Amino acid sequence: MLRSAGVIAVFMLQVSPALAQRSNENAVTSANDAFGNSVGNERTGLYNANDVRGFSPIQAGNIRLDGLSVTEHGGFTPRIIAGSTIRVGLTAQSYPFPAPTGIADFSLRTAGDNLVISPVLYFGPVRSTAIDVDAHIPIVEGKLSLAAGLTARFDEAFIGDNQKVGQIGGVLRWRPTDWVEIKSFYGRMELFDDKSFGLNFSGGPYLPPKIERRYFGLDWTDNRVSRQMYGTVGSFQLAENWQVRAGAFRWEDHQKRTFNEFYRDIQPDGAARRTLVASKDQTAKSTSGEVRSSYTVTEGARRHVIHLSARGRDTKRGYGGSDVRDLGPVIFGTKKDVPEPELNFGPLTRDSVRQITGGIGYEGRWRGGGELSLGLQKTDYRKTTVVPAGPTITTQDSPWLYNGTLAVHLSNKLAVYAGYTRGLEESGIAPPNAINRSSAPPAIRTSQRDAGIRYTIMPNLSLVAGVFDVRKPYFNLDPTRVYRELGTVRHRGIELSLAGQPAKGLSVVAGAVLMDAKVSGEAVDLAIIGPRPVGTAARTVRANFDYRLPRFDALSVDLGINKLSGRVASAQTYTELGGEQLMTKGRTTFDIGARYRFKAGSAPASFRAQVTNLFNIYGWDVSANSSFRPSDHRRLLLTLAADLGA
Repeated sequence: MLRSAGVIAVFMLQVSPALAQRSNENAVTSANDAFGNSVGNERTGLYNANDVRGFSPIQAGNIRLDGLSVTEHGGFTPRIIAGSTIRVGLTAQSYPFPAPTGIADFSLRTAGDNLVISPVLYFGPVRSTAIDVDAHIPIVEGKLSLAAGLTARFDEAFIGDNQKVGQIGGVLRWRPTDWVEIKSFYGRMELFDDKSFGLNFSGGPYLPPKIERRYFGLDWTDNRVSRQMYGTVGSFQLAENWQVRAGAFRWEDHQKRTFNEFYRDIQPDGAARRTLVASKDQTAKSTSGEVRSSYTVTEGARRHVIHLSARGRDTKRGYGGSDVRDLGPVIFGTKKDVPEPELNFGPLTRDSVRQITGGIGYEGRWRGGGELSLGLQKTDYRKTTVVPAGPTITTQDSPWLYNGTLAVHLSNKLAVYAGYTRGLEESGIAPPNAINRSSAPPAIRTSQRDAGIRYTIMPNLSLVAGVFDVRKPYFNLDPTRVYRELGTVRHRGIELSLAGQPAKGLSVVAGAVLMDAKVSGEAVDLAIIGPRPVGTAARTVRANFDYRLPRFDALSVDLGINKLSGRVASAQTYTELGGEQLMTKGRTTFDIGARYRFKAGSAPASFRAQVTNLFNIYGWDVSANSSFRPSDHRRLLLTLAADLGA
């Protein structure tokens, strides 16, 4: 693959230049806050689509595409996505119909009127190699253009823990008039020869023994996944003060074969038992969309916007029927292969979800005074589950949902805000080690309260400080490994964001979360589980600095600092730990890098080198199902990008 990538790169370096696209992607310099920002393959900030204030917007169903509600399965291909932004706290102030778990808003790639071809080569980490080729192709000047791309990747997280990925995608943009824009997209991803690091579970009140960070699973357990996504987003300016936006989306995820290895009851000396769960033809398919009408009234310094929204989704899943095999005793971290057995799969469980939501929202802005946002929604939710040789289970809910936020500008530098949001969100899917693996409980009612300040320290540097309180039913594994509701979880804490340019050439994105997460309810009262939700951390600090050298503008250096406190690693408490739950150890890691901008002929290009976990700190990451995974070791990533046009 590398030989082909080199031929493509050499050929493209002979094309005439155009405006820069991929070569100047920089998540630090483009971020407006520290809550989460991605540009291309670069990311920065406290949060991402899998983790906002200790919860997952993806699991909750709080994903937006160009601002419109979408139901997705397995994520987007970067060939159609330019980047993403996390909307939470003050950053969601004027966002119509916010959600308690936060919103991950993805943006489609958009081509202009210049032909641009952007090859990007990747080397590392470990033995990973990849090539992206993106093209912006004008078809009819000012009217019709296409942003399209392809990816070929060999990814390797640890030695032997690898996969092959192929991706294609395109976004066709049509602007018949200045008041109409329609973007249609198609994306596809194929994942194959995927070897997944096993799920590892401690046998007592101790962390697993330290192992070499490499793949030690079975040779023949290659996962195979196919995923496609397509849809259309339209924006129609019916009048100067009236806009209608609409989107319709289709997502299909087909996990043709998946294998999960479990290393259970791991002892301090590494002795463990190994279990294999094999599945085939697990599917998730959704049709979703939203129509939103926004009408604006302006009165001098005041602006009023009325939003009317209707959105819906129809999701169907097939899961279960897995073959579970006990593979006997092993030594954790050492390789022990066994012959591939004849696998027997059972019938699938089928479930379908239909949800329709209508809402009205108000957004008021008083220049120099403040902002007010209100929303009221009525949703109708119905879920039907058909269990093989079992009952058909139907659940329904039709709650009223509402939100309100207020920001007051006390001066041209200082603003204070407060808000409340009530939502109906998905509760996630049972993990692979659950007895009822892959099952999805019905949607749950959630709520969020937050408040804070935004202070402009200088024109290009802002501080946001806030408090939050998010509450929802708590789902996790009980002692019999059934994924079910165990109580109520509350995440409350303080979050800080500092972002901007305090000095010429220096960009800073720094943030911190101090969180108190607790579970309450009968399961805690009866000591079935402890009071802390598994996988949560009390403190997270992330800071990124990018400095462009004043006397050598082509070169910039960057530094990343990541400080994580210990995470809750067990649901139950232990007398050996003084009645406390097991915790991982905190760690601090450093990333360093440099970016050199140059001309390939007359085309803009860049070369980036980055080393993550510079001092090769060893630690354990833990997920919500109490499974352990070694933290990433020191890694080197090299990226070469160019933007070429004619």
